[in-house]
Amino acid sequence: MNQPARKIMATRGKNHRWKVPYLKNGRMIHCESGLERDYVRITDFDQNVVEIAYQPLFIPYRIKGKIRFYYPDFKVTFKDGRVLIVEIKPNSKVLKPEIQLKALVGRLYCKKKGWKYIIVTEKQLYENSCLLFNIGFLRALGHQPKVPSVVLQIVYDTLCNTGASTIYMLRENCRDIDDEFFYVAIYKLIYFQKVFADLFSSELTDETLISVNLNHFQFGGEVCASKR
Repeated sequence: MNQPARKIMATRGKNHRWKVPYLKNGRMIHCESGLERDYVRITDFDQNVVEIAYQPLFIPYRIKGKIRFYYPDFKVTFKDGRVLIVEIKPNSKVLKPEIQLKALVGRLYCKKKGWKYIIVTEKQLYENSCLLFNIGFLRALGHQPKVPSVVLQIVYDTLCNTGASTIYMLRENCRDIDDEFFYVAIYKLIYFQKVFADLFSSELTDETLISVNLNHFQFGGEVCASKR
């Protein structure tokens, strides 16, 4: 397991610290701001991302004859082998000289490694507020309580058999399942992208249109196995 290059200390006051559950692997990711927290949630939802590590390395650089160390916020690894080194900053701070210097240091370091360095601000994170809202909604409601795998299978198989429908219509076709388990199941299936729903245009409701995501044929090794 990757260890952070710098220990994140607890704090009081306006600079909050979070530990965000990373649902892909069950690890806790440390964050020093709400922007970092939301970025972690987005990468966790992105099925192209394999792993994220917080403050994974330090980069030494010299300024005015003194050695300094730069600790980027995250290292993001993708399925295709690409690696991003990511700095999260409020847009109001991006043009400050010390931030620009660290960005230059980061880019030069990444160029040697064959990686890419980026700065992410609230402009990119909150460009689509519906997506972040829906991700937070699905994370909160799609994992409590633990839903039996047989319920996931029934909900998924029902959607496979009936075709595209609204969440409400699917609920009507799954009347033998308790409301609580049904909604946990469908939210989990949407979160892990076994079921497709447009999370960009509007907030999730019972009237949201859903369909089987044909790019995913298995859930727990069983879902829609007969349709492969």
